[in-house]
Amino acid sequence: MENKYLVFARKWRPQSFNEIIGQDQVVIPLKRAIETGRIMHAYLFSGPRGIGKTTTARVFAKALNCDRGPTVNPCNECVVCKEINDGNSLDVIEIDGASNRGIDEIRQLRENIWVGSTRGKYKIYIIDEVHMLTKEAFNALLKTLEEPPRHVIFIFATTDPKNIPQTILSRCQHFRFRRMPVNLIIENLKMIAKNEKIIYEDEALYVIAKAADGALRDGQRIFDQIVTFAKGEKLTVSMVNEMLGEIEKEKLFELFEMIIKGDFKNAIVVVERVFERGYDLGNFLKNFIKLLKDCLLIKTTETKDFISITDEEYNKLKENLKNLSKEEILNILKKAIDTELIIEKSLQPDIIFEIFVIDSIMSIYGKAEDKSLLSENMKISDKQEKKPEKISNVIIESIEEKETVKELTKEIIQKRWENIIDRIKSKTQSSDIIQAAETSAVISFSNPNLFIIGKNPFYTNILNKYAELLKETIKEEFGKDVVLIIQEKEEYQKNLFLEKNIEEEELMNNPLIKEIKKVLPIKEIKIKKNPK
Repeated sequence: MENKYLVFARKWRPQSFNEIIGQDQVVIPLKRAIETGRIMHAYLFSGPRGIGKTTTARVFAKALNCDRGPTVNPCNECVVCKEINDGNSLDVIEIDGASNRGIDEIRQLRENIWVGSTRGKYKIYIIDEVHMLTKEAFNALLKTLEEPPRHVIFIFATTDPKNIPQTILSRCQHFRFRRMPVNLIIENLKMIAKNEKIIYEDEALYVIAKAADGALRDGQRIFDQIVTFAKGEKLTVSMVNEMLGEIEKEKLFELFEMIIKGDFKNAIVVVERVFERGYDLGNFLKNFIKLLKDCLLIKTTETKDFISITDEEYNKLKENLKNLSKEEILNILKKAIDTELIIEKSLQPDIIFEIFVIDSIMSIYGKAEDKSLLSENMKISDKQEKKPEKISNVIIESIEEKETVKELTKEIIQKRWENIIDRIKSKTQSSDIIQAAETSAVISFSNPNLFIIGKNPFYTNILNKYAELLKETIKEEFGKDVVLIIQEKEEYQKNLFLEKNIEEEELMNNPLIKEIKKVLPIKEIKIKKNPK
């Protein structure tokens, strides 16, 4: 018996412009082009997978070739429309760029385009994943794009437009498709459920739409799979989670709450339970990163307008975030993203995840614990001998060692840079400046100029932002004022070879410097003498 079952993604594929959702920035200009007769010979549709690029191309092809057309409302009843819907039209040729990427295939295409259309007004070539064509194939296609026959229209679809040569891009009208928002995916699933007479929980559709990650086709595929799994029963959240191997949202909230409370034990228990149940910790961390991103937006904007969560979840998160700063949330988010890269390659994801949890709690409560430990130590010391009332929680050099620093040098600063970092920690809770200082390097010191390089542009900007704090801290450590010169690491490496021990006149007339000045904006050149 012939199997006539059609998956939802095919059965409910849009057949007209009015059925295409979430892509008005593409649909409206195409409809106006048809209405005004301004039909171009080449179009490029770009965007993530599963959002309707080839579907829109087919609807556009029908609109141009329909017996009533060109029309913005193709009839879907004439022979031309039916052939395009069935995928057997001789005038609408769909080509997979991944499997037909060579120059021979494009040469054959160039020969065939001169043959006129059979039924419709245009011969339309839809080339999917066009970025997969070889360089030679693109070169062969270029001439055709420059002077195509009047009856030929190209529609290119791609998920990676940056890999398409500019010579091709400049000859196409470029339309960018967007990821589908969660609410539109839910509305589409509700429409399918209504027509297919499927009973569901609203929360179940929400979880499916979130899992689709902006791809409507993926949402329809997951929905189709779970309907099969349910066997006619009501679709529930637990069904969806079981089918997808997803972690219940409560586990994500529970872990976040344990981290905020500084509860090491129960935070680890959450991770262990998730791992023991056979869930993918990498996927769990991915969802946790999304939760942290939502928390950062809530803390920054004090609204849920930019995230997809319920009012109940918003109120719960807002309450948990009361005693957490934006910097602390951002710091945990950075740690989570770094952990995600590590966990993908690890054979022990549970250990990696648990380290992340402990590190996150310590990043929030580490300073408070240091202070409590310090207070405890002070009480013990008081019993033994009298100490000053105020003691800084940094590593303090002995008076004898400080007295030996008669002349400050680069080596002394490097040796005691950890002390400076500890002093910074006692002055601010900003993790950014602490990390920037920890990853920086002291390059040189020529009184009073202290030359420091940042690890990357981001940290270099932070060092410049907190320059006054750095100078103040350095003065506390050494009793000397310094002038800070801060440069980014890569920029420093580019200019390093310019420091040569030669006379200024020789340097200015050096052919190498003259050549460099042609490409680098060198305004000033300083002579660096070797210390005697």
